[in-house]
Amino acid sequence: MKRIDELDKNFQLEGVIPSGYTLHDPQAAPFTVYGLVPNRERSWSRLPLSLLPRCSEGVQNLSQHLAGGIVRFTTDSPGLGLVWRLKGTGNMPHFTACGQSGMELFEEWDGGWRQVRNFMPAMNRGCGCLPEQTSYTDLPGGLRHYALYLPLYNGLSELYIALAPKAQLLPGRAPGLQKPILFYGSSITQGGCATKCGSCYTHLVCRRLDAAHINLGFAGNAKGETVLAEYIGSLALSAFVMDYDHNAPDAEHLTATHEPFFRTVRSLQPELPILLISKPDYDKNPPMAQKRRAVIRRTWENALAAGDRRVWMLDGETLFGTTDRDLCTVDGTHPNDLGFLRMADVIEPVLREMLALR
Repeated sequence: MKRIDELDKNFQLEGVIPSGYTLHDPQAAPFTVYGLVPNRERSWSRLPLSLLPRCSEGVQNLSQHLAGGIVRFTTDSPGLGLVWRLKGTGNMPHFTACGQSGMELFEEWDGGWRQVRNFMPAMNRGCGCLPEQTSYTDLPGGLRHYALYLPLYNGLSELYIALAPKAQLLPGRAPGLQKPILFYGSSITQGGCATKCGSCYTHLVCRRLDAAHINLGFAGNAKGETVLAEYIGSLALSAFVMDYDHNAPDAEHLTATHEPFFRTVRSLQPELPILLISKPDYDKNPPMAQKRRAVIRRTWENALAAGDRRVWMLDGETLFGTTDRDLCTVDGTHPNDLGFLRMADVIEPVLREMLALR
């Protein structure tokens, strides 16, 4: 049987980079990488390599997934190519390959950002993504600011950006809010299961706010560990979103870790705006969701009672709206693009209030 891309050319990937294009290292100037940690080994990581031995095996592995990583630059090249090598196959059945392992290019447009191209990885039939990838897209032309979003659920062992040989290459425009918003949480925070990497709620919200951000979503492994609370508290941040309810094994674990995690961060950053969120997939098990929400509410109420006026709470039950809630996830848990859009629509105005943004 023929493949669909043999029958319909619209399903074919664009992968041929024009002859003469120059390969550039996005970890070198004038490119700027946001959301990841620079290191001597020049590897791509969401956490400092020196911190990893103190973290769980799951966090160590998932820190090499590049959710939240963005490369900014300015160019007038008429086209752009990518040469990249993935670390994993990205073969989950309920998660698109481009959501797990693809990249997405945006250009600044009319005071905001719009998509230029979703770079979808080539697949080895039945075996996930091929490790070596080549992609290409035409660009609109003229000197423009670009942002390349890196894979949510995969790592990169190499990445090069190919531009026309005589194209200008300049630094990208810095985000308006340069001190990042940090999100700590579950697989949902990491971006599962957005159809493409730019559609997860953290990216949606921060594009709207023109904010830098750090995504510390660790699928199945955000357990409220003290080492991560101390690390988060050591960073210069605009705001902190604490969204790990879903990964606590039960309400008892959440009780044992949630308020201590909050207090650790608060002790290190007394003025940091902090948003506490309960899990959005309330409908899957309402009695359990209510118990967990009560734990988070208690953390919030205790902080308010102690005089903390820099802490907010969002009830996760509200995040998917009131109609067609069953359309918001792929499996009752992980949001699709509709679910992430609805989450962003609720979370964005709260962060605007916290940050005193218009």
